[in-house]
Amino acid sequence: MNKINHTIILSIIRRGLRNSLFILCTLFMLCSHAETDNVLMWQMPSSGINFPVYVFKDNKQSAYLYSSSQQSILGKYHSTTTATYDLYYQSGNTKWNSCKLILKSGSISPHTTCPGAVINPPVTTSNVYTVAFGSTAWPASVAPVYMPSYGSRSITFKNDTAYDKIRIGQVCTKSKNPNNSKCKNNQNRWEVAKGDTRVFQYDATYKGGLTGLISTAFTVTAYKKAGTWVETGGYGAGQTPYATKVEMTALPVDNKTENGTAFLVPQGNTNFDISVVDGYNISAKAYPIGGSYCTYTVPPENSNVLGVGYYDSSTVLASIEDSEALCTSSSQLPVNYAGPDTPWDLAQTDSADNYKGCLSPCTYTKVNGKSSQNKFCCTGSYGTPTSCNQAKGVIGANTSTYVKNLDSNHATHVYRFAYDDAIGDFACPPQTSIAVIFE
Repeated sequence: MNKINHTIILSIIRRGLRNSLFILCTLFMLCSHAETDNVLMWQMPSSGINFPVYVFKDNKQSAYLYSSSQQSILGKYHSTTTATYDLYYQSGNTKWNSCKLILKSGSISPHTTCPGAVINPPVTTSNVYTVAFGSTAWPASVAPVYMPSYGSRSITFKNDTAYDKIRIGQVCTKSKNPNNSKCKNNQNRWEVAKGDTRVFQYDATYKGGLTGLISTAFTVTAYKKAGTWVETGGYGAGQTPYATKVEMTALPVDNKTENGTAFLVPQGNTNFDISVVDGYNISAKAYPIGGSYCTYTVPPENSNVLGVGYYDSSTVLASIEDSEALCTSSSQLPVNYAGPDTPWDLAQTDSADNYKGCLSPCTYTKVNGKSSQNKFCCTGSYGTPTSCNQAKGVIGANTSTYVKNLDSNHATHVYRFAYDDAIGDFACPPQTSIAVIFE
């Protein structure tokens, strides 16, 4: 299934799933975290104050909070945590309110001025403590010394492969990005030489603000080896979609002005995933540039079982190791299947029998006109998580060896089939930029 064209629908469905996923996580102790450290998260009241809330630490903006349900992490939390935060919101065109949160030795200092500030322990199996405030207006104040601002967000691609060059294509939903010059559908958007990088700025300026980019993806559509270009899976006309897909949504940024000073405020988190829902054709890994805490974790979202973790170049958000051996050992059948069906050959090769990539069972059914297409693509009568997710040993998208083989030895936090949110759907802070290394 082309998840790019269904981002909004799947997002709505996922939100309905999150509580049940969290319950399963709690009952069966399935949760794991990118790190074992406890972290502390902001939990703003749903009334009594105005959004957005700007957070400053050491006279530098450290967070931008746009709703009471936002998951935004202060940092690691332990018995020696000591820090001071200044929080601001606007109560009128020129009026500001603020309070000060002071943490000392893991506790809230009595000198804290934020009304009702308290630290709540995690829910079962979570690593997230929350600092919550009462629903009371904060004291009036002057404007922040440093006005809130955000730099332009980007994605950096690096060709770390054995190929002389790679071609990177972009797939973008025009209807979600009206009049955005950054939204292109081009299967040869860039050529990147071995060892080189290409930086793509997500933001396009409009009326002083930034448009961001919604529902867009990037794939490697070809590689150059020994002077010859080899075309692989892409999303252009007449192409078979099986390329490793890098998806990212950076929501628009609004322009605000306070006393003649302009500053930019994002509308929400940056979402990211590496998807092999359609197949894969290259190894890749991705991480937030400069490091960041990512992923939903606690109420009201409860969206996946990863917990909150700190991700950087040494602990990547997601990765996949593409190989011909991995693909040829994968099919639509469950592990240890003993029924009458025969395995599908998912491997793609060129005229010289060189391996090019791997079809997912979903793509295979489309290419070969299989009647089981809806079952493996999770559409039609299989268009919900309950119907798409088959029981162990039953043939289906989630039970296939294609999915099972993409385990921790070959993939980390990769979106493998249509309802695989709990594995690879990340939410990072609004200002996050991402590095993607093709290997």
